[in-house]
Amino acid sequence: FISALTGGKLLPAPLLAEMFQPHPKAGYGLGVFVQDVGPDGGKIITHNGGMAGHAALMYSTQDGATTLTAALNYVDDASMSMAQAFQQATQALVREVFGDSEAAVVTTRPSPADG
Repeated sequence: FISALTGGKLLPAPLLAEMFQPHPKAGYGLGVFVQDVGPDGGKIITHNGGMAGHAALMYSTQDGATTLTAALNYVDDASMSMAQAFQQATQALVREVFGDSEAAVVTTRPSPADG
């Protein structure tokens, strides 16, 4: 979907331009987020979502030349949440794929077994 959308196969260019124009305070366009990935990568189009143990992620350059999509299952239990580590890893992957790879540093806490 994201490839077809950003590649201009679903909407004409003027509508895409409007869709990809983010609200200044929210960073949200019309149905998509516009994320700045740094000076090397510029801006990408993204939208993620999930429910009931499943999540889907999609990212693309504005011209559709490079995309990243993923689907995953997760445990919906706050005591087992990996949300923070997952978000950090996702952003590191996005920076690696789309640019600004020097900023793609994932920080994690050692597990109790690591001491």
